[in-house]
Amino acid sequence: MKIYSNSVCVQSKVPTIAFGTTGRYHKCPNGDEFGTNSWFFRDDMDWKRLARFEKQHFYNKNRVNIIQFASSDGSEAYTQIIALLENLPLKNAEKFFPIKAYDIDEEIVNAANSGKINTCLADRMNLQIHSDDYTKYFTETLEQLNIRDDIKLQNSKTLKVSNILRNRVHFERADMYNILAGMNDNSDTILMCRNVLGYFENDRVEQFVKIVANKLKTGSLFIIGEHDTKNSFIDKYLKENNFMQVFKHIYQKL
Repeated sequence: MKIYSNSVCVQSKVPTIAFGTTGRYHKCPNGDEFGTNSWFFRDDMDWKRLARFEKQHFYNKNRVNIIQFASSDGSEAYTQIIALLENLPLKNAEKFFPIKAYDIDEEIVNAANSGKINTCLADRMNLQIHSDDYTKYFTETLEQLNIRDDIKLQNSKTLKVSNILRNRVHFERADMYNILAGMNDNSDTILMCRNVLGYFENDRVEQFVKIVANKLKTGSLFIIGEHDTKNSFIDKYLKENNFMQVFKHIYQKL
């Protein structure tokens, strides 16, 4: 079987889908539904704790580069921005922006750049929980955002993304291996590759971790997700390549 990840078409353990073409669910060729795991404030991460740790960890840096792979419809990039803005003074949060968010799927990158996002009830509940007033970040719109194969959210509530968020993230279609190849780190990088590598075979996960280890310098962070740890030996590979886990799913390059 193959899956189109945010890089290349690789052998995987799941049916063929376009990973990252997001809505939240896709119908696989065999008729099964498969969750793409993209929503606001996904609960495999303590976003408030992460924001405060990022402030403390990079206190001596004037600029921090947040790079996100498999950015999908923008849910997670917006989550990171809101978490930073809600939990840090503005002067401390601004050095983390703009986030550079990449996905290999052209349609989903266009959707992310549209300034609209499809939401389910859980999304809107999470926004209310994690922000004082989420209407400063999103407003309801009667416009629809149609994304190929987005079977669950075709008739969902669409929100318009405010400039507070749009101006703090740049979405671009790109292969994550190409981005890694050209990346220059100065111990000032947060590399988010969440719930992507769990779709890879373990030999490819190990290879990817080695590439990341060669690119990141001491002090930079590598952030993964629950799906990655449950479906691969990524924790083992990270420790073998000089990463230390600082808390759940957050690893620091030694």
